[in-house]
This record gives sequence, structure tokens and C-alpha cells, in this order.
Amino acid sequence: MRNAVAHGERPQALVEWFSRLVSDVLHSEGIAEITGGAEIILTGAIGRGDALPSSPIKWLTVGPAEVSTTALDSLLADVGLVTEHTRFGIQPRTKSEWLGMISNADGPELALFADAGSWCLQEVIAHADHRLLLIDAINQRPPALRLHEGLPDKDAPVDVRQDLLYPIIAIARWAGVAAGSTDFSTRRRINAGVEAGFLSQTQADFLRQAWESGLDLQFRRWTDRVHSHKATVDSLPAIQRSIFGASSRMVADVARALAADHNVQLV
Repeated sequence: MRNAVAHGERPQALVEWFSRLVSDVLHSEGIAEITGGAEIILTGAIGRGDALPSSPIKWLTVGPAEVSTTALDSLLADVGLVTEHTRFGIQPRTKSEWLGMISNADGPELALFADAGSWCLQEVIAHADHRLLLIDAINQRPPALRLHEGLPDKDAPVDVRQDLLYPIIAIARWAGVAAGSTDFSTRRRINAGVEAGFLSQTQADFLRQAWESGLDLQFRRWTDRVHSHKATVDSLPAIQRSIFGASSRMVADVARALAADHNVQLV
């Protein structure tokens, strides 16, 4: 994959390919065997088809109480992949039990369900309060520029995933769900939001441009093997710093506009 990045392969194509690869493996018979027959419902980046190699792999476990994904955690760690338990923990549940949790879910929990299997997403679309997803998205907007003695603070931390990609994902998730779209991908959710009138064409253009830029930045950091290192404004190369700043401002502008349009208080 590093060669593909070096040769200019589109970041969107790479995340889709990587997500399919991991998804196919985790839905194989071998995984069912080591988990005792558990059904793995992928959520997060893999569930959306938006995963980078450094993205945490998350899932909901469907099955009786005796199934376990502990061996799966170990297997993925052994091959260099990152796993992350959701806030629901590792407890397996039946499909009906998972579905029963959706009506009482808060914004971040609803996001996990919206990115999970199609049956979860359909339940979110049909019965959940979509405004919770909008509030969650606006609360994740890129942080304001930090100043030091009137100038941009060069020691301000920079997190491409947290401060740029996650806000775009969250806005797209809300727009797609509000539009009744059963697509999972961030780009297709943006398109659905425009078609249904929840996003303007300008807002969608800002989000798409920032999305491509954010993916490219994160892939560059991954190929340079610094994606897990803490970064500051000063530590980024000048071009990357400029791209990150411009992209963050566009996403923040979209979030503030949506907050004003839908009477969501900024916190």
C-alpha cells in the first residue's frame, strides 16, 4: 500500500480496498471458528469502508453468551492491526438485543449503530432521533486556532484523524441518515445529504475537498511511519500545515452553518 501511495493512487480507492480486505477476512469461516460461532458486525471505519491501515477496527458481537472475540483481538494485534472496543464492551448480544438499544442511544452510541450492519442502520433511520447525530457532529467540529501572544501557537497539537476526518465523517453520517440513505461510505452519505436538501452544494464541496485532503495527509504520515507520533503545528511540513489549516477551516465553517440552521448551541 505504501507503493500505491507513493505512485499517486487516490486515497479514496485505497481506503475502500483496505476496508474490503479486512471485512472479507473478518467474515470468513476461520474467524467464526476461533470465536465460537460469533457473528462480527463491523462498525467504525471498516464498517463505513473508510479505513486507513492505522484505523482502529471495531465491531459488535452477535451470538450467545459463550462466544468470545478475545482470540480475534490477539490475532489482529499479531498482524499489526489496531482493535478498539466500543463503549458497549465485548459482551455478545442477540440481534434483537442490539436493536433494542438503539431507541435509548445517545449521539456517540447512535453513530456506532449507524455505521454497523444494514439492519442496525435501518433501525437508526426508522426509529432514532437523528438530531442527536447532528449535535454529535457539531460537537466534533475542528478546534479553533490556538494563539500565543497574538500569533498562531506553533506548539498547538495537530491530529488529522480526530480534528479533521472525524468531524467530516460525523457530518456525513448525520446527513446520510437524515436523508434515509442506506449507504455507509462518507462520500456517498455527503451525496445523499445534498440530494435530500440537508447539505448545500457548497457545503458538500467543502466536505469532499477536506476529506480528500485529510485522507492524503494521513496516508502521507502513515507512509512516513509517523502517523502514531504526536504532531504540532510546527512539526508539520509547511505544505501539510497549510492544507490541514485550510481544510479544518472549511469543515468548521460547515459545522457552524449547520448549527445556525438547526438551532444547535455551540459548546
